[in-house]
Amino acid sequence: MAQGINIGRYVDDRPLSAFQVRVICLCALVVGLDGFDAQALGFVAPALGKDLHLAPGALGPVFGASLFGVMVGSLLLGALADYFGRKWLVVAGVVVFALGSLATSQAGGVSDLVILRFVTGLGLGGVLPNTIALTGEYAPQRRRTLLIMLMFMTVSLGSAIGGSVAAKLITAYGWRIIFVIGGVLPLILCPVLIAWLPESLSLLALDGRKNDRVRALLMRIDPSASFPADARFTIVEESGKGFLLPQLFTKRRLVPTLLLWVMFFMNMLDIYFLNSWLPTLAHGVGLDVQAAIAVGVAFQLGGMLGTVGLGLLIERLGFDRVLFLTYIAGFVSIVTIGFAGASLPILVPAVFVAGVAVIGGQIGCNAYAARVYPTYIRATGLGWALGIGRFGSILGVTIGGLMLAAQWSIPSLFQASAVPQLCSALVIVGLALLGMRRGATVSEETQRGALSVPERA
Repeated sequence: MAQGINIGRYVDDRPLSAFQVRVICLCALVVGLDGFDAQALGFVAPALGKDLHLAPGALGPVFGASLFGVMVGSLLLGALADYFGRKWLVVAGVVVFALGSLATSQAGGVSDLVILRFVTGLGLGGVLPNTIALTGEYAPQRRRTLLIMLMFMTVSLGSAIGGSVAAKLITAYGWRIIFVIGGVLPLILCPVLIAWLPESLSLLALDGRKNDRVRALLMRIDPSASFPADARFTIVEESGKGFLLPQLFTKRRLVPTLLLWVMFFMNMLDIYFLNSWLPTLAHGVGLDVQAAIAVGVAFQLGGMLGTVGLGLLIERLGFDRVLFLTYIAGFVSIVTIGFAGASLPILVPAVFVAGVAVIGGQIGCNAYAARVYPTYIRATGLGWALGIGRFGSILGVTIGGLMLAAQWSIPSLFQASAVPQLCSALVIVGLALLGMRRGATVSEETQRGALSVPERA
């Protein structure tokens, strides 16, 4: 009988190899460029509005179109990856958002921007669930959460670099140069991805007909390993066929899926409200353009550094306690931003903490969601969670524009935007209680011999 080799255990039992690090770094580069492009419009908004003679809040539809594109890309390309593989959906997404960014540099008005940012968003949304899934599948279980969060941290790094670049280049070259950079860099990365980014080990193993490809990838993880000629590579995990979306709601996944959607919705509402309007609002309280952009960069840096700290804390204390306290801190810091005005000693630390809580908390959600779903629906589950979250981001950006147009006060704007953080805190409590109840049920059934809990890769 052919020897069966559990690829999940194989990965978990070995130290992290250079090959796995390279896979994670390639995913990090992709999402870093994604972050640069996604945030580019927010950083250039003051200069773009002045150049095109736009009224305050006129860019709201443009922000909304971009996020609607990201939502469609997450829902569509995330689900397609579970059928066709992760690698080529990542490459396709990068090509789409690169070409969309280049085209945006030639936009002449709001109507052009709406169409082009929607197209760009399709690519941006498509790469996120697939890079999260690939990172999780090539990372050993003991470091999976931290590595997913570190990989996704480069979204904030790309956004922060975009802010720094924007502050230096917009004055000299105009806002269009930012979109040229955001298009050229991903196109340069595409050949590297085609050559070096591997397909998902788990999906190849589930296929059952691609043992040779699985063998080659496992040998790259550990070149000293040897396998019998008739070895079968398996993943001890639930599998399924057919239309995958309904399977997000079966086998006791209904309530966790719905709660994840609520949490993603609330977090992304806040992330994109702050990403899109923070520089504009900071400029509105009296800061010059460069200082306003610096405030936006502080938000991204908080998210970047906070991700490292939260990842380490989650590994030690678990998701529930860390994320609950994170969302409470997010509520307090966002309210503080509204009352800080132009006082940089108060404003910058409050924005930094908000970045830790809001961005870091969402990256923690991504890692949390990656463990909820088995391989065969992981990209679908992540894609739909991110896609539903985009409804929140569209709402956040659109409401921000409407509030500005209606001349809401700055404190009122930020008080309203702090409420979703409390909602996310309540959701994580619900998920924790659900997890405790499920754990108790599994323990009781196992003691009765009624349930055999499968080993998970």
